[in-house]
Amino acid sequence: MHRRVVLSLSIVVLLSIGAPAAEIHLVYPRLEQGQDTFRYAPDLDSSFVLGQVTGARTGSKLLCNGHSVEMAEDGAFLAFLPLGNDRETNNWYFSLIEGETGTSQLEFPYGRLPSANATEWVPLEPPVWYAISESNAHTRTTIGGSYHLFPEVGTPLQVVAISDKWAEFEIEPGNRGVIEKRFLATNTEAKLDQKGQIRVGDGIVNANECEAVITFGVDRMPLWEVDVESLWSFVVTLHDAVSTVDRIRFTADAAKLIRDVTWKQRGNALEIRVDCHLARFQGYRIHASDSVIQFAMIRPRTMKSGLRGKRIAVDPGHGGAADGAIGPRGTKEKDVVLKWAHVLERSLRSAGAEVVLTRNSDSAVSLHERIDIARNADCDLFLSLHANALPDGENPAERHGCGVYYYNSLSRSLAETVQAHVVESAHLNNDGVFDANLAVIRPTDFPAVLIESAYMMHPEEELMLQDDKFLDKLSRGVKMGLQEYFNNVSSR
Repeated sequence: MHRRVVLSLSIVVLLSIGAPAAEIHLVYPRLEQGQDTFRYAPDLDSSFVLGQVTGARTGSKLLCNGHSVEMAEDGAFLAFLPLGNDRETNNWYFSLIEGETGTSQLEFPYGRLPSANATEWVPLEPPVWYAISESNAHTRTTIGGSYHLFPEVGTPLQVVAISDKWAEFEIEPGNRGVIEKRFLATNTEAKLDQKGQIRVGDGIVNANECEAVITFGVDRMPLWEVDVESLWSFVVTLHDAVSTVDRIRFTADAAKLIRDVTWKQRGNALEIRVDCHLARFQGYRIHASDSVIQFAMIRPRTMKSGLRGKRIAVDPGHGGAADGAIGPRGTKEKDVVLKWAHVLERSLRSAGAEVVLTRNSDSAVSLHERIDIARNADCDLFLSLHANALPDGENPAERHGCGVYYYNSLSRSLAETVQAHVVESAHLNNDGVFDANLAVIRPTDFPAVLIESAYMMHPEEELMLQDDKFLDKLSRGVKMGLQEYFNNVSSR
């Protein structure tokens, strides 16, 4: 589950009449540490509640704000209900009815977040040069918009306006983006006379048994992005750049792998197109500096079919203080996916694969550390294991089953193949295949997917995730999907 999950306990009022007392346990919503009121976004009209009633007699009924809430046999519940209209304080008020008598009540107060204020920009005249200072920096199309560029440390940005948290910068004339100020440091070495297009010089294409590398000279570190047009065709766009290319040299080994490298000037951007002879690259990697930009096409360690000899990174999501999704009965995503990872590890090893776990216990591992573990082990692909939940305001009745997420287009076939086999093996609803910009599937140097096995928030799917036989079925589906994927790769 890849949404933010709150961790601390809520403050509730519980009244009991009679003995033994039934208890209403509200799992979500719940308060964050130091928070006195849970707050929903101002534009939501409905949201969900989930938890469990323990000790209730057969035939008991649960009400929330007067609405009937269906309970499983063990009292687990999930309901999608209207939110109150009061902008300050409302309540989720639960009442358990046994016969004609209310036996237990629970009250949970909530409010609304304030409406976002318009961002106040301060223009910079003249513009100021900043440099990227963090390795995980990313830009957006606008505040609250899509992620766009992922500049390397040291990349200079010409900032034209700032706010309290954001900087607006020029990608190229007529094209701007925004970036959080926490990713920036003042670039004292940059001169305003750097204004002007980056000049891109001659190129050379080299190759070895691991990769083909295309290198071009530049006179300043560029902003770039990549479009994967197909398994054998890539376009690298250098923003605010102009070609001064006279020749591109192909070494003998490179010519066997790279069919052609061409360039085209498109206004203030330079497009470099790389066409391969065969679709036998598992990914790519780009590195830029003040003197060169390098585009490395990474070859698989082996082109053999099947799983034998393949090195698979298995990433159990969350861990440590990050519980992930929590089910109505209190089951934690971090525990379920760690157990699933060990089941999957045994299944993949039985087919001859090597397995690298990003965590082997209930420990905290950052998102970027997880990717580094896979890179340092030279893994052939990356699987991140999760159990799903939805953000506030989405109706859980509309979403069930398994969904698989990818970001890099080279990972799409992996996502589709794994999804199909997991759904069939575990008899799950097909929640879909998603192109999503998530940190652990953003790497481009190997295929990477995130598998949302089932919805932890649904009482019936929470029970499935607690079942060892279900974890076996999930793992069998993943293994069969990987076998088909590698068979297809070897036949390209």
